[in-house]
Amino acid sequence: PLPHVLRAPLRSSVGASLARPAGAMVDDEHAARRKAEMDGRMAARASEVGRQREARTAGDDRSNRELVLLFESSFAEGLGDAACGLEGSTDAGGLAAASTACQGLHQSVAAASSFLPAQTLERATRSLAELEASIRAKKEQIAPKKKFSFKARDKLAPALPPPSVLDTPPVSVPTAPTPAPAGPRGHDGAEVRGRRGETIIVAPPRGSGGDMALSDLVDCDITLLEGVAALWVDKLVRCRVVSLPIAGAVHITGCEGCAFHVASRQIRIHQTARTNFYLHAGSHPIIEACSGLRFAPYSKAADVAEEMYTAAGLAKDGNLWNSVDDFLWLRAQQSPNWQVLPEAERVAHDTAWPTAAKVP
Repeated sequence: PLPHVLRAPLRSSVGASLARPAGAMVDDEHAARRKAEMDGRMAARASEVGRQREARTAGDDRSNRELVLLFESSFAEGLGDAACGLEGSTDAGGLAAASTACQGLHQSVAAASSFLPAQTLERATRSLAELEASIRAKKEQIAPKKKFSFKARDKLAPALPPPSVLDTPPVSVPTAPTPAPAGPRGHDGAEVRGRRGETIIVAPPRGSGGDMALSDLVDCDITLLEGVAALWVDKLVRCRVVSLPIAGAVHITGCEGCAFHVASRQIRIHQTARTNFYLHAGSHPIIEACSGLRFAPYSKAADVAEEMYTAAGLAKDGNLWNSVDDFLWLRAQQSPNWQVLPEAERVAHDTAWPTAAKVP
């Protein structure tokens, strides 16, 4: 046996050595519990954030669908009321009411164009074009059509301005029309297609509904006179199109190296490149899948009588030519697909308006 003086220090040393590992184990367990609790809280927080994000996304989708359904219901109701009122009208008052209703529907379509699907927008535009054609037919039935007068000129310019690369394509010797595929879909009116190197002055014939289509034209200079309700343009190359105010929409697809001088409440441009637009727009012009587009104000504004703008549902002093929406450019920065045409490069066309239509 050990002496008494040695046994006490030994017991104290053994007890201390046994106590330290037990305390360390308690600390480890406590730390593990705290880590597990922290991990649980972080996982719950991440789950809640994900749930809120999904809820917001679902809410946005639901809100957009509700807006589309609300527009479709309101538009259908307004269109039906306007059509019924027009059918029963027998005087100028009924025509004025129908025209006012039609203008209001155009404004609602323009306001909703930012969230409407393309197919819904196209259907609404086509329905309004049909309503406007019915209004014009009823107007001709009730009273003779009033002829608009153009601004007086000292003399009639005999020729077009000097040619340039974009704005006045060179006119070559007319050739026989070449076969071309069917024109743009969505219209049932007059059509000019398959021409090359010609000067064309045209207005929709009576009974055509006012729709006008231009397709498969190369190096042509086209002037559209009054009476156009909607304009459909497809596959033009190095052409210039100059038009009086158009009552309905303008749809331009697949053009290159052209210049358009048009006034309309709705202008949609698709798959078009390196083209100048001189516009009077009643709503934001819309471009899709385009590049190299340049915009300037309508250059023929000074030559068009005030009543021509009124007949087309446009305000002469309200022009959104530079408020262009690029549907395929979702960033906050300026779209690289369009720009304002510099003033030094704008072309002023002083040629007087023709007094009659002729198609070579």
